[in-house]
Amino acid sequence: MAFPTIFSCRRIVFKLFVVQFIAFQANAAPSRIISFPGDDTPQTDKEVVLNYLNKFYGCSEDRCNLLVLRDTLKKMQKFFSLQETGEVDAQTVAIMKKPRCGVPDVANYKFFPRKPIWQKKDITYRILGYTPDLDEEVINDAFFRAFKVWSDVTPLTITRIMDGEADIMINFGRNEHGDGYPFDGKDGLLAHAFAPGPGIGGDSHFDDDEQWTLGDGQVVKVKYGNADGEFCKFPFLFEGTEYNSCTPQGRDDGFLWCSTTYNFNEDGKYGFCPHELLFTIAGNADGAPCKFPFTFQGEKYDACTTQGRDDGYRWCATTDNYDQDKSFGFCPETAMSTVGGNSEGSPCVFPFTFLGDTYEACTTSGRSDGKMWCASTKSYDDDSKWGFCPDQGYSLFLVAAHEFGHALGLEHSEDPGALMAPIYTYTKDFRLPNDDIKGIQELYGEMNCVPTDKPLPPTQGPVTPMDICKETVVFDAVAQIRGETSLNIV
Repeated sequence: MAFPTIFSCRRIVFKLFVVQFIAFQANAAPSRIISFPGDDTPQTDKEVVLNYLNKFYGCSEDRCNLLVLRDTLKKMQKFFSLQETGEVDAQTVAIMKKPRCGVPDVANYKFFPRKPIWQKKDITYRILGYTPDLDEEVINDAFFRAFKVWSDVTPLTITRIMDGEADIMINFGRNEHGDGYPFDGKDGLLAHAFAPGPGIGGDSHFDDDEQWTLGDGQVVKVKYGNADGEFCKFPFLFEGTEYNSCTPQGRDDGFLWCSTTYNFNEDGKYGFCPHELLFTIAGNADGAPCKFPFTFQGEKYDACTTQGRDDGYRWCATTDNYDQDKSFGFCPETAMSTVGGNSEGSPCVFPFTFLGDTYEACTTSGRSDGKMWCASTKSYDDDSKWGFCPDQGYSLFLVAAHEFGHALGLEHSEDPGALMAPIYTYTKDFRLPNDDIKGIQELYGEMNCVPTDKPLPPTQGPVTPMDICKETVVFDAVAQIRGETSLNIV
C-alpha cells in the first residue's frame, strides 16, 4: 500500500517541478517585440543592399538586374576593402548599416561634375539655421574649426557672413528639406554637401533627426544659477552620488540642473539645464519662456507642439494667446529630450508604463535592435508616444569637416582612415590625415607661408621653431568653448 503513496508523491513533485520550470521560463523570457509607431520598418538584407547601391552607386531599381547588381556590389566591396565576392554577406551588410555621409561614393554629376573647385581663394559661408541640440556658440565654433581644418593647409581664406548669399550656405533639416535628397531619420544619413558651383553648389545640410554633440555626449550650457553661461561637467558629484546628466535631485520645483565643476559639494557652482519654462530659442520673443497653457488657432496647449509647422520643430507661445499676440519661440532640447520616434523631441517621462510594466529609466524592452528608448508620457500603453534616449551623439565638428571637404570639391576617399571616408568614425584628438591633405592641396595648392621682413625681438628664451606648413596640426574635437577659440597644437 505504500507504493501508490510514493508514486503519488513523486507525481506531485514532478508536477511542482514542471510548474516551477514554466514559471522560470516565463520570467526569463525576453519582452515581446512590438512595432513602434513612427519607427522605420526593419529592412531585409536584400532591401538594405538594393537601397544602398541605388543611393551611393547609381544602381537604380529599373536597371539593377542580377548581373549588374553583382558587379555593382563588387565595386562597393572594393571601395571598402572587403572581399570582392558580389555576394550579400554579413560583413557587407554591416558596413551598409553604419552611419555615413549622404554623398555618393561614385561620381555623380549633381554632386561632383568634372571635379569642380572654387575659382577663387576667398570663400564665404553663412549659417542659416541651428539645431536645438547645441548652444549657438558651440555650433558657430564647430563650423569655424571645421573650415579651419582645410584653410590651414591651403591658400584658402574662409569667412563667415551674417546675411546675403554666401558661397556655402549651411542649414539643418529633416527628411525632405528642399534639395531633392531627403534624410532618413535617426542614424543612417548624417549630412550631405554639394560640390562648388552656383546656386546650391557648396551648400551643406545636416540631418536634425540626429543627436548633435561634440562626439562624447551632450554639451549642455547652463542658464542662471551662479555659473550662467558655463557648461555642465559630466560626471559631477552631488551628495556622494555621481551624475552623468542633468538632474532634479535636491530641488522641489522639478527643474533640471547640473554642476559646472566635478564636486558640487566643494565648489557649489551650478546652473539650470535648458528647459522651455526658462527660455526659448529664436522666434520673435527675445528668448522669453513658454507660457502654458496657450491658445493657438482656438485650441489650448499645455506643452510645446509642432502644430502649424511642417518642419517638425517644437514651439510654444510666450503669452497665453498666440492668436492675439503672435509671440513665440522654439523649445530648447532638454537634458532628456528624445531623438527620433514620434514625440518630436519631447523629453522622457519617468516612470512610464509599457506593456503593463513600470520603467524608471530608458529601456530596450520591446525592440529587436537593442536601442534605448523611453515614453514621453506617463503611459506608452495609453498614448504610444516615444523616442530614442540621448546617447553619445555625432560630432558636429567632425561631420562638418567632412562635408566642408565636399563643399570645397573633394570626393569620398577609399582610405578608411581619411576624414573623407564615407563612414562616420569618432576621433577625440583629430589629426587631418595625409590622404586628405594631399587631396585638398591637389585642388588648391599648398599653404603660402611668407615670413615678415623684420621679425619682432624675442620676449622669452629660445624655443624649438615650428613651421606651421610642415608640422601636423591637431585640433581638440571636443573642446568646450567659452567665448574663445582655442587651438591645441601638437
